[in-house]
Order: sequence, then C-alpha cells, then structure tokens
Amino acid sequence: MKKNIALTLGTSFILTIMSSCDNQPASETNNVPVDMIENPSTSSDPAKTTEMLTEITFDNLNHDFGDIIEKQKVEHTFTFKNTGKIDLLINNCEAACGCTVPRWPKQPIKPGETGDIKVVFDSEGRSGVNNKMVTVYANIPDNKIVLNFRANVRAVQNQE
Repeated sequence: MKKNIALTLGTSFILTIMSSCDNQPASETNNVPVDMIENPSTSSDPAKTTEMLTEITFDNLNHDFGDIIEKQKVEHTFTFKNTGKIDLLINNCEAACGCTVPRWPKQPIKPGETGDIKVVFDSEGRSGVNNKMVTVYANIPDNKIVLNFRANVRAVQNQE
C-alpha cells in the first residue's frame, strides 16, 4: 500500500513539473529563427562546418574612455563589417558584469554590410581603473570574439 502511494505521488510530481514547464519550442533567439543558426562546433560534417561560418571585422576591438567621473554613464559604438560570404548572425552579446549593457543587431547582417554594437558603461560605484569586456557570440570561427574597454573612474568629490 505504501509502495503504491509513493509511486502515485512520484508520478504526480513528475507530471506536474512537466506540465508546468514552458513547452514552447526554442524557435527564436534574438528574433533570428533557430533553423537559421546551427552550431558549427557540433556539426558532424566538417565540410558543413566551414560553409556555416562567416567573418566579422571590427574597426577596433578596444576602446579607452579615459578619465570619467563616478556615476557617469558613457557609451561607445563598436562598428563591424561582415567580411564573409554568408549572413552574419549575432546570437548574443554578454558583458562581464551588470555595469555594462551591450546592444547589438538582432537581424542577419548580409555579406559586405556593416553593423554596430553599442556598449553603455555605468560607472556608479566603480572608482579606479576598470577593464571590462563584452563577448560577442556569432557564426564565426571560434563562435565568439571579445570587445574590450577601459575607463579610469574618478570618485565624486564631496562638496560641503
């Protein structure tokens, strides 16, 4: 009897968890259909791997904001060009911390076209030299590229 109750409770628990999950297929990532994005590093066909990659060329991978005042928000735009032969699909851009917010194009960038990744840095509570990075994930060799920036945040002087 106890065995039947335990089995019934266990089955009910599993069914409850399964039915409460969002069962929608992962059909989109950043407004780009998943069927347009395949992970070349997991492809079993080496020829297909190179066909699915493109090239991205940035004007500059590094930016120095110089000296800024604490609590100041500064932004920089990293400009890039799709120098490959197929559409560039930026799947995600991740900042190393919450003080940095990247914005990137969600739609494919055609070969020869340019695009921008805008980075906003909030210096509040970040006095001193800050070296930050934003990782760009796309259908490029190694699947990612890193953008770097630096800012020397000067503390706000108390005016009493």
